[in-house]
Parts: sequence; structure tokens; C-alpha cells
Amino acid sequence: MNKTMSCKLICCFATVLTVLGANPAVLPAYAVQSTIELAAKRTKHQGDIYLLRGFAGVFSRGLDNIGTKLADRGVTAKVIPHSDWVSATNQIISNQKRYGRKPVVLIGHSLGANAIIRMATELKKKRIRVDYMATFAATNPTLVPSNVRKITNYYFKTDGWGKPIKVARGFRGRLKNIDFSKSSTVGHFNIDKQPRLQAQVINNVLRIVKRRKSANFKTIITTPSL
Repeated sequence: MNKTMSCKLICCFATVLTVLGANPAVLPAYAVQSTIELAAKRTKHQGDIYLLRGFAGVFSRGLDNIGTKLADRGVTAKVIPHSDWVSATNQIISNQKRYGRKPVVLIGHSLGANAIIRMATELKKKRIRVDYMATFAATNPTLVPSNVRKITNYYFKTDGWGKPIKVARGFRGRLKNIDFSKSSTVGHFNIDKQPRLQAQVINNVLRIVKRRKSANFKTIITTPSL
């Protein structure tokens, strides 16, 4: 695609964001990035830890923060758009075949929360266990499949935009729905940015994934082809 067409697409994207109430002039760089990989350099495969953003990647910067904190603690994580859930699922399946049974952790906000449940459902078909899931304000969640061991859902029973999670037949894991309806300061667009909730999620991941103590960590950013 030539440069002129690329510029037109970027302008269209900025227009959409303006309509949604976001100012493209002050949007963080990751809003137009496809993937941020927070990875340990030259380490063995620890597992598959994915964080899926919501619409356009604009309102889910809390996931980027969680990913950065995990990297600081020696855990490799990938922060991706919700629309990449199919390719991420295929990558997990490939990694589980290549490296053997390794932890699978899925975290999502808004549309990303919906997407990670679909990922878990596809992984169940391959008999791959999901060790931990965290969903922030899922807008239209499907039933959580029985291959999930633990899921924490942060939602709004009333006066919010995020639904409770329900499980499919055969589920034997642990489900916790935590309602933030009564909070006057927490809403759909900032629930993933709450330090206390981020700490809960990070601690749950660290209980599952073996950390690297002497890794040299860096941030790898992949931008989309426009």
C-alpha cells in the first residue's frame, strides 16, 4: 500500500476516534500499534500470557501497564488487539505442541474480555488447559468452558458497562464475579487501570508462571501494515 493511501487510512481512524470522544492528537503511541511484546531476551518458553485490549486499543492502556509490570517481574507477556484473538489462539496451540504443557494465562478488557473467552473455548477443543483468566468489563461474554481453572471477572451489575460471567456445563474451576456498581470512581473505561485490581491480577499470574531471575528484559513493538 502506498504512502498516500496509508495517510488516508490514518486520517479516517483519527476521525472515528474523535467521534468516540478521543482526541487523536493526544493518543498514546500504542493506539496505532498492533502488538506490544514485553519479553525476556534469550529465555526459555515460560508459557503463553496474553493481554487483549478493547476497541481500537485506545481505552485499555491498563493492560499495557499490567504487561510492563509482569515483564519487570520476569514474566514474558504479549499485549495485543482483541481482533488478533484467532492468531493468538493458533500461536498458543503451536507453542503447547512445541514446548509441552506450559501455563496459559488470558487477560482482557471490554471486547478483549469477550475475546479471551472465545480463545479458551477454542483451546478446549485441543484439550489445552487455561490456568487463569481475568476479564475486565466484558460486554458480551459467552459461557466460560470447562478447561479454565480460575477466572476473575470485574463487572458492573448496574450503572455500568460490563456483564457477569457464567460458566458452561462441566466447569469445575473457580469463578469470582466482583461487582463495581457501587463505586463512583470506577467505570468501563478505567476499571483496568485500578492499581489494586492490577496488583491482584499480577499476583495471580506470578503464582502460576515461573519467573526468570536473570533475564534482560526489553519491550518489542510491532506496528500494523496500513
